[in-house]
Amino acid sequence: ISTAKKLGIKTVAVYSDVDRNSEHVKLADESVYIGQSPASSSYLRGDKIIEACLKTGAQAVHPGYGFLSENLSFCELCTKNNIIFIGPPPYAIKAMGSKSESKEIMIKAGVPVTPGYHGDNQSNEFLHDKAIEIGYPLMIKAVSGGGGKGMRAVFEDSKFIESLESCRREALKSFNDDTVLLEKLIYAPRHVEVQIFGDKLGNAVHLLERDCSVQRRHQKVLEEAPAPNLDAKSRELMGKAAVACAKAVGYVGAGTVEFLVDSITSEFYFCEMNTRLQVEHPVTEMVTKTDLVEWQLLVAAGYPIPLSQEQIIAQSEGCAIEARIYAENPYKDFLPQTGLITYLKHPGLSNDEPGVRVDGGVTQGNTISTFYDPMIAKLIAYGANRQIALDKLERSLRKFKVAGLVTNIDFLVDVVHRPDFINAKATTAFFEHNMSHILTSLTNITTDQLDQFSAFATAAVILIQQDLNKSGVWGSDIANNWRNLSTVDRSIPFIVSTSNETYEVKTRQGKFDSSIEISTSNSTSNINIISYDIVKSSESSNAVNLTLEISDIRISGTVNVYKNEVTKGDVIDIWIDGKINDEKTHFQFQLPKQSTKGTDHSSGNPVILSPMPGKVVKLVASDDSVVVKGDTIAIIEAMKMEHLVIAPADGILKVYCSEGSTVSEGMKLAEVISNIDK
Repeated sequence: ISTAKKLGIKTVAVYSDVDRNSEHVKLADESVYIGQSPASSSYLRGDKIIEACLKTGAQAVHPGYGFLSENLSFCELCTKNNIIFIGPPPYAIKAMGSKSESKEIMIKAGVPVTPGYHGDNQSNEFLHDKAIEIGYPLMIKAVSGGGGKGMRAVFEDSKFIESLESCRREALKSFNDDTVLLEKLIYAPRHVEVQIFGDKLGNAVHLLERDCSVQRRHQKVLEEAPAPNLDAKSRELMGKAAVACAKAVGYVGAGTVEFLVDSITSEFYFCEMNTRLQVEHPVTEMVTKTDLVEWQLLVAAGYPIPLSQEQIIAQSEGCAIEARIYAENPYKDFLPQTGLITYLKHPGLSNDEPGVRVDGGVTQGNTISTFYDPMIAKLIAYGANRQIALDKLERSLRKFKVAGLVTNIDFLVDVVHRPDFINAKATTAFFEHNMSHILTSLTNITTDQLDQFSAFATAAVILIQQDLNKSGVWGSDIANNWRNLSTVDRSIPFIVSTSNETYEVKTRQGKFDSSIEISTSNSTSNINIISYDIVKSSESSNAVNLTLEISDIRISGTVNVYKNEVTKGDVIDIWIDGKINDEKTHFQFQLPKQSTKGTDHSSGNPVILSPMPGKVVKLVASDDSVVVKGDTIAIIEAMKMEHLVIAPADGILKVYCSEGSTVSEGMKLAEVISNIDK
């Protein structure tokens, strides 16, 4: 929308129920409601989007990154209604949008492809036979898939049918197409993709390559341009192969040709082509000094590609790295998170460092829902060389502050410190080798760091309480939770979010004194509040920017406090400025709610709670069935992804939910009764 406005083009946004107040709706000149929140009722309804175009007189549709961006039927529908689809023509989408057909084209062009099956016979039995023929491990991929959805790695024959059915369900929900292909899994390759661009005059160019090897469950986490440690010969051959691919199908607009690169020999294999603009396109823009969305609009209007291949290469320089900021919980197997963003501050708002860019569709006060991808923003850092870009990315991640739900930001700070990434040796097996170390590092904290974070939390708690006392807001949850702290001597039972351990802090303070004595199990110290500023960030959230003097050292930071709607207690996020290397910038405490209404008369049996809000799409085990620890009990769908619910123990299963039911986080789904009790 920003690029369209720069070119003087009027924009129309479409939105669903949950997106009624979204940023894209606010930015557009007009907006049209197209249906209920599930994508199948709104953003996947091509007929409703065409109707919105006709109603407003829109001449073209930009399909974005997902939903219908690679959908052949929608592209044809646009053409039928004389609406320009800002992307490739239908025949190119058909040829290259299908992972199976694109492989056939590349084989004919003499480009190496990974062995596998990508034919029309889609029966479970036939595919199973083909899987045995190809050999394990292998990948099952939705032919219309992308973004890590509709993909399953299968390592043993006994898991094939279960993985196939799960892959089909996810592909049908995400892409309205459950056709799959099988592909031999090449262990630990690099994932390198080439950005290509074609116009209606028959021209095609590439805009260098990106390395997207740092992936978790086939979802890209970090991307960079150009690909580091790629020899000049491989770079030249991959660029030529990608352009040849585009010309072979008369490609128009932005597209990406993906390759798997052997990390030892640098031999490469065609993987697939994405017939759309990629999420990670900003790293290419920053290195090549282009605006790819502007190119899309110009080419769709019939203009030639703005630069020649030689000009693109001549003006390209430096390095750009992108990190994807997600609402997901690394401590709980990266389960997607939903809820209100009570506080959001990032480097893109302050523009305090050149070469830092933040692309985001949500702001403070927005809600992350269960219906769509939980991405909050993309953080991109550019530098004259890779080390400068990497240093800038780390600094910017530490300045990226989100409260209200759990994010992967602390996880990303640790990832960019890993030697494999620093030394440009990352492969698609990066997390297989590093995940346990990263998660351990996230939960480890020194006593000195813990004392420092608790000092900021304590000062913020006292300052907010004093502010509430002055305003007389005793009805607020924050004031009620801390009302017992209004005396000179206080005891605050902080709970460490990552471990659930209680960390008690005792304080002593004069009634109008800015000096606070803090005692913990580790030490006793005095802190002086040098300055502070309290900002009410939402109805149930307060942010405090403050500077403290701790042991004669002045330190600044930010604290945000909000009410957790599930536990009803208060959550305290602390960010301390100036941290580097292995030092933690962010930490989180919780304050338990003051009282509990009613008692949980638990049976003492292992209880299975919903790990997230979502929908029960399948009950794998039935009521009163015998289960073994590790068995799959149910499958919950959230944000277009499926998540398995596992039996925690052996016994007889009692089920308290049903297929198709909507569940909230923490809801009791089932319990396991021991055979003896039965």
